[in-house]
Amino acid sequence: MAQQKGTQSNHVPEIRSGDTVVVLHGKDAGKRGKVERVLRNPVGEEKRAGIWRTTSSRPLSVVISGVNIAKRHTKPRQKMSQTSQTQMQQGGIVDKPMPIDVSNVMIVCPRCDRVTRVKHERLGSGQSVRVCGHCREQLEPGA
Repeated sequence: MAQQKGTQSNHVPEIRSGDTVVVLHGKDAGKRGKVERVLRNPVGEEKRAGIWRTTSSRPLSVVISGVNIAKRHTKPRQKMSQTSQTQMQQGGIVDKPMPIDVSNVMIVCPRCDRVTRVKHERLGSGQSVRVCGHCREQLEPGA
């Protein structure tokens, strides 16, 4: 039976926030970093403001600390706070990590310190866990 559009799959995600990954392709190839966020992009088409737009063909991307940095130029602006005081937001050049497609990164096993593919195994309780393909050790997020 085919999976219906818009439904979530029930599998354990390959990459979670807190995992250490290495970048395989692009200008930052070979760099390691910790995953800050996992972004899920909608697949297909959506209607926004009366216009049909195609959304991302890549369903997952990750933001990694210290990798794929873009420079963002910001103007100084006034901020209104709840206590009715105006504060100045400082302007300048801000470094901002940008998302990388999940197919361009690979997880690093914290035990054997090797780049590995993620395998899935079931525990005795029936819970599905991620394990390293080399040493069969559990991959804990943030480890």
